Amino acid sequence: MVDKKLLPDLAAQLSGLKARDIDAATLDKVKLHGFDALACAWAGAETSEIKPTHDALKRAAFLTPPKSFFDHPGCAAAMLVTSSRLTECDDIHIGSCVTPSSVVVPVALAMGHITKAAPETVLEAIVGGYQVMLTLGLAANGAENIYRGVWTTFLTGGITAAAIAARVMGLSEKQIRNAMAIAATSATGVTGRAEEEPAPRWFVLATAIQSGLLAAAAAERGMSGDEAVLGRVSPVWSAEAIKVPEQAGPGSPLLINRVGFKPYCSSRQGLSATEAFILAVREEKIDTAKIEKITIAVPNQYRAMIDRTNRPKTKTESRGIHYQLAIGALHHDELCDIERATIRDNDPAILHIMDRVEVVGSDKLTKLYPKQWGGTATITVGGKTIEREVLNPLGDPENPMGWDAVTAKLDTMSRYLKRPIPTQKLSAQVKALDFEGCVTTLLGSQA
Repeated sequence: MVDKKLLPDLAAQLSGLKARDIDAATLDKVKLHGFDALACAWAGAETSEIKPTHDALKRAAFLTPPKSFFDHPGCAAAMLVTSSRLTECDDIHIGSCVTPSSVVVPVALAMGHITKAAPETVLEAIVGGYQVMLTLGLAANGAENIYRGVWTTFLTGGITAAAIAARVMGLSEKQIRNAMAIAATSATGVTGRAEEEPAPRWFVLATAIQSGLLAAAAAERGMSGDEAVLGRVSPVWSAEAIKVPEQAGPGSPLLINRVGFKPYCSSRQGLSATEAFILAVREEKIDTAKIEKITIAVPNQYRAMIDRTNRPKTKTESRGIHYQLAIGALHHDELCDIERATIRDNDPAILHIMDRVEVVGSDKLTKLYPKQWGGTATITVGGKTIEREVLNPLGDPENPMGWDAVTAKLDTMSRYLKRPIPTQKLSAQVKALDFEGCVTTLLGSQA
């Protein structure tokens, strides 16, 4: 059975967070991640993938013109979370395999808008939301269980949404605990595998977020929850895996500082190897047409995941390592094309690279996982063997992206969108903690 201290300790930390106690470096990091998440939400609203979720919400009468979708917090949060997460450009905490900002920032923004909360309250809820979501992901051993069919962001998203909503609503520490416990009753983390498109992956995350907001409302009205329910709902939470108070409770370090960015559209699992290959091609000035063989080595945990078909026909298939390497070397900016409306599956130069890729497991990299998600590219060309290894790709906390780098990524994404992301406006609003301004800006993405 799960340790009963987990949810109470998280609630205590969330309840006790004060904006004035957040140091300048952490505050800047929170703002940068918020900027990235909201810009991704704008971009995701431009894709074909968002339409089924949008239409489903309309059908359920959660989104009825002429009302703004921000007038319904459950709808607003679900839409923003979905559109941000589906870009595969959002951030990630590799220790828990959770993509936190795509959930934390939209939920706090939507709830702050509907409750007219002060900016400081929204900020406190955001920082606390990261702590809740990442701690739960660590407790669930998310970086291992993700390959056993448990989507850690889905597993933790509803509970986190409940905690954030409760904090923004000004609920007591006990009510925050109850909100999380009520939301935890449906936190299985299992989405199943749908073979046909459009798949419900993003939609089920939206439903978890909505359930979390309902749980907060229930706690506000006096309903209580079982704080030890996690272990009964999903076996991935084991008492042995939970670390308290190192990863939960008042005084524990803020985990937002260990969240990394993605420099382009990619699974984080394929990022290191992609970077290693691009680095080798650039530094050695390799003529890719003469490459004889490419061996990509990654941790055994996710070797099969990234080794997708080398003849991609869909957006999902195009995110496999074969295609990522090819466009990364020959058409680098297209890595930021989140829609992938045009896939170069008939380009001889692209096919030449893809056909020479072999993906293998590495014992060395397997031992480093999950602390590091590394990748090695070994290229045979002209009778020579060239190798590059990347353990901390651009965007990792050890190899950070700043405001200029994140803005450049988002501006490149904009080149492939019908409506460019208003990066300058969003950046200024986030830096000023002008959350209402952010809402006004994001309404433009739904026009």
